[in-house]
Amino acid sequence: MRLITLSTILTLLLIGCGDSSTPSSGAGGSGAGGSGGTPGAGGSGGTSEFKAMLSHTYDPIMIDVAQEVVNVCQSWVLGNDEPIYVKKVRQTNDGGWHHSNWFFVPEGAYPPDYEVEGPDAKLEGTWTCRDRRFREYLAAAAGGVFFAQSTQTLQELQAFPDGAALEIPPHSVIVGSVHLLNVSASAMDSAMTFDVETVPADEVEIRLTPFSFANGNLNIPAAVDGVPTESRTSMLCDLTEPFQEHLGKDQVDYNVYYVLGHYHQWGNFFNLSFIHEDGRSETIFEIKNRIGEPIGSIIDPPMNNSGAAKLRAECGFINNTDRTLHRGLEEGEMCDFLAYTDANLKIGAGGGDNHEMGQDENGLLLFETDCGPITGFKAYND
Repeated sequence: MRLITLSTILTLLLIGCGDSSTPSSGAGGSGAGGSGGTPGAGGSGGTSEFKAMLSHTYDPIMIDVAQEVVNVCQSWVLGNDEPIYVKKVRQTNDGGWHHSNWFFVPEGAYPPDYEVEGPDAKLEGTWTCRDRRFREYLAAAAGGVFFAQSTQTLQELQAFPDGAALEIPPHSVIVGSVHLLNVSASAMDSAMTFDVETVPADEVEIRLTPFSFANGNLNIPAAVDGVPTESRTSMLCDLTEPFQEHLGKDQVDYNVYYVLGHYHQWGNFFNLSFIHEDGRSETIFEIKNRIGEPIGSIIDPPMNNSGAAKLRAECGFINNTDRTLHRGLEEGEMCDFLAYTDANLKIGAGGGDNHEMGQDENGLLLFETDCGPITGFKAYND
């Protein structure tokens, strides 16, 4: 999903915990549920049969009590001479993984810097992100998004409907930026494992590409006289221009196959909807899961935008602190999403000015962030 100028950059970054400079999350949230597509079959782990063809466990990372780990990257060299078509990715970890974003990139994208890292540095392994000038938006542009983890989940499944897959080009590396936070009572050594189910090329009818909004301007109001404040923040983007510019299409037409929302400990709601010209809203995916539970789902059957050129992402928050919350890591919040579509476009959008919109009929405080510059890249030329 987006970037290249600063606001554009914020965009193609696709759920950008890893590149944020302020801290995020812990545990909390409220509720449970979902609507739109088939929630649970994907992000929640699902019950469908899983056949792992590829598997990799990254180096364990040591986290002390109350320690937060940022600016750490990990890489897995696939060694593939042919394209790989990914249908399902299951992640499991040993705890303390607040969030991680994973990308597929060419093998030459992030080589070791022996002058900085020393002569024993390897292409595969664990390294300091800044040593190799890793940035999520650049990784997304150089390759694509492989997987995004829901906040503090111990395991989850990213899955696509039959006939749809994510194409990983030959000679690729899976690289991720990780954010760990140990809220347990003891130190831990924690590792993440990916089990990947692939399908033959002749079973692939749709090659998927990512959309993502990363709302960079959150103003979540503080509690009043100790009473938590509940609010909703949305961002609405018109996708007409990137479809015209990069695909030469005057009509926005695509299907959504998978959606993953992202918020932190104060989040209690996520909704992604198509918005039609007449203002009608059509929910693609909605969920109220707690932190530590998957906030993503396969959309099966895939959902078509039915001519709607606009896409809206909305998050709900309950702020029990005495301060306004802004975008950040441990002490901040986020309202992002990753969606896989058949648009043949990688699209990303950041956020502009944030406006207070009053209250709804239930007394929720409403805020709306202007859609920042949208960045698009055509995914496949064949």
